[in-house]
Amino acid sequence: MIANELKVYRDTYDLVNKVIDIQMKFPRLYKFTIGQKLMNVGLDLFEYIQLANMFKESRCRHLNGFVVKFELFKTLIRMSADKKLLTLKQQADIARMTNCIGKQVSAWKNATVYP
Repeated sequence: MIANELKVYRDTYDLVNKVIDIQMKFPRLYKFTIGQKLMNVGLDLFEYIQLANMFKESRCRHLNGFVVKFELFKTLIRMSADKKLLTLKQQADIARMTNCIGKQVSAWKNATVYP
């Protein structure tokens, strides 16, 4: 299966796309710090999904890499919320999306560890 056909890939795409749209409206002070880091970390997530999809023998390692980057992404989102850069609705939408993606990656990891 091609990585961009995976539900986790499509959901991650939607999440990153949403965050990119939001970070464009950040005040200048945060746009090039938190906003830029959010965008870069979000884009890195696709590499891990692609690698996990391509290399079954090292899938768990790539999914662990995804989890590390994803936690950093969520921390940056939380920081943005604390700085009042996100509305309550945006926070709720992002939380719902990150929860869904987290469950998918955990299930994929568990399926890899215990075939």
